[in-house]
Amino acid sequence: MVWTLGILGVIGLVLYLLVFDVWTVPGDDPVALVAMEPTLHNGDHLLVSRGSDLRPGHLARCMDPDAPGRYVIGRVVAKAGDSVAVDETVVVNGKRNPSPHACAEGKVNMRHPVTGEDVVLDCGVEDTDGNEHQVLRDREHPQATLKTKVENDKVFLVSDNRHLHLDSRDYGQLSPSSCQHIVYRLWGESYFDAKRRFTFLW
Repeated sequence: MVWTLGILGVIGLVLYLLVFDVWTVPGDDPVALVAMEPTLHNGDHLLVSRGSDLRPGHLARCMDPDAPGRYVIGRVVAKAGDSVAVDETVVVNGKRNPSPHACAEGKVNMRHPVTGEDVVLDCGVEDTDGNEHQVLRDREHPQATLKTKVENDKVFLVSDNRHLHLDSRDYGQLSPSSCQHIVYRLWGESYFDAKRRFTFLW
């Protein structure tokens, strides 16, 4: 038993040093926190891959281009050469991301991080290149559509909260070398919240 635990400990240490980084979502930026909803929350403990081999559908942590030492979070939806149109939905090269079904929650109530007003958003499940994930939208008050083409050696990130976003519509396209793939949630702010524990995020 002791040998087994020792071996597992060594394997975990090697994975931590060479493959993964453990990172906790900080709670000091209300705009960023709202933009991560409904996927991530304040205090989530995450495994982040140290490599930067990103594909559409991956959730990514990237260096904030406007604040050295900080990170932005978004989902990769397009790579170099892709044409993108984003509002409450995503269209890449003329093809819209499928929305298979609504979330169990249906509607999500949240507080606007800037105005303080209550906002009601629709929760849906979307498919980005074979990766299903939840997204939030406001179908009655859609955002203006941004249309662009992804530059060479860049990726385009979109917040899972499409309406109250902090993504490439705000800070521009990013170099994939500044980004890392968020792979797994170990647990949330509380280890005892079973809904936010041991979750694959890709």
